[in-house]
Amino acid sequence: MKPVPVDVVTGFLGAGKTTLLRHVLGGALAGERVAVVMNEIGDVSIDGRVVRGLEHVESMVELDSGCVCCSIDDLRFDAAVQEIVERADPTLIILETTGAADPEPLRGRLERAGLPLDAVITVVDAENADRMLRETAVAGAQIRAADFLLINKTDLVDASALARLRRRIGRFNSRAMVMECERSSVPAEVLFATAARRYRRGAEGREAAPEPASGAGPPYPVGGHGRGPDRITAFTWHGSHALDQARFERFLRRLPASIYRAKGFVRFREGDWPCLFNFTCGRYELNWIQLGRFAGPAEAVFIGREVERTREAILQALEDCRAR
Repeated sequence: MKPVPVDVVTGFLGAGKTTLLRHVLGGALAGERVAVVMNEIGDVSIDGRVVRGLEHVESMVELDSGCVCCSIDDLRFDAAVQEIVERADPTLIILETTGAADPEPLRGRLERAGLPLDAVITVVDAENADRMLRETAVAGAQIRAADFLLINKTDLVDASALARLRRRIGRFNSRAMVMECERSSVPAEVLFATAARRYRRGAEGREAAPEPASGAGPPYPVGGHGRGPDRITAFTWHGSHALDQARFERFLRRLPASIYRAKGFVRFREGDWPCLFNFTCGRYELNWIQLGRFAGPAEAVFIGREVERTREAILQALEDCRAR
């Protein structure tokens, strides 16, 4: 199966998950080939109306009587995903879970289906989060599973209540990047890694060419938000040597907390195929793939808050990963 990345959007009932999807599909992801899996309690609908550029796809798959996170068996899940990938040829799959689902089992399920997990995005209702955390276990599980936490409906609470909620969420998950928003309006380029994905498409489609020189260009703003209050910027890196896998994995584990995303291709001295790595808020995975036209041993994009502050240290650490 083609390794299409999957973003999981979760959050308790009424938190604003579908509002988030409407926002990003009409904004940051407009023009992308996105397949959306909408999951309602008691009924799972694989929505084949892939949002942009795939209007010719009339229907995909519909599964009944079960939650995609737990009740549906692996065979049916794999068949549904396989049909999405084959018919729609998406560049990204977004899976919206039910409000009452623990998204953690999806990690293993996606891995068994051969699909890389891009990120788990949890939407939190600022007004009702305390009650949901008090009355249910799954609300806490959704927060613990997150790579990105969106505290939504901040206009409905005062500053002191919001500060208390952030402290409480931090006790569940100190790794995730936290964003505050109203009506699920957020800089989705970071959440859904559109900059990294466009970079990857460029690398996959590039004809064989001389290897680029090692180094990186200056940081650039991401999606217009880099010069705003979030100061989210990015830089790309090109390497001219194979890397040592153990040192590179240690490098990923030690990336500063200000780096939210990193994605790219590297070559290790231990193998023949290029490796696609994906780093999201402290979590990373490696996938070996065949790319006949991938020319260089290593290329990547790093996205985070004010990356110019850590850029030189990251470049030096990458240099230290060179195979010797």
